[in-house]
Amino acid sequence: MGILLFILTFSSPLELTEDYPYHRVSQTTPVEVFALGKPEKKARWQTPPNIRVCAETLVSLSRTFRALEYWERLGYKFGVVRKDNLSTCMNPRRGEIAITLPEAGFSNSHLGATRLYTDIKTGDIVKAKIFILPKHARKERVLEHEIGHALGWSHYRQRYHMMHPTWLHGGFDSYGLRQR
Repeated sequence: MGILLFILTFSSPLELTEDYPYHRVSQTTPVEVFALGKPEKKARWQTPPNIRVCAETLVSLSRTFRALEYWERLGYKFGVVRKDNLSTCMNPRRGEIAITLPEAGFSNSHLGATRLYTDIKTGDIVKAKIFILPKHARKERVLEHEIGHALGWSHYRQRYHMMHPTWLHGGFDSYGLRQR
């Protein structure tokens, strides 16, 4: 039996597509996608990260805490969570995940994206930036998915899984994501 497993980079944004039940792997060929095996974690934090939410994203602190609770139920820990203005949270500090507005070139077809910064010697995550548009700030699973990337998880193409790259095919399935 063959195994179909796709590995995408962390810069791959969560996408909203209308081609249900297919995910367009290339521009010309729709393929039904499934995954065998476990999700892949590319990097990890050495200490629980603090969270800084830019007020301009319209992500409320209560929404942030709900998204963090999903990951806390899986054994992850977080430091201080605070709201800040855009000018002070565009650049995350060491040990921090910043939830901020997208930078230039961010496609409107994307719901969110995450950028990780890792230590060259150890490969550990030192900081992360989650980009989210205000119109998607309250959308179900988007913030949870992006926090998953900020914790080091890659996309996992299992339908209904939290780390599925296509929002319409995703869900709250947390198979393989438990903190080890």
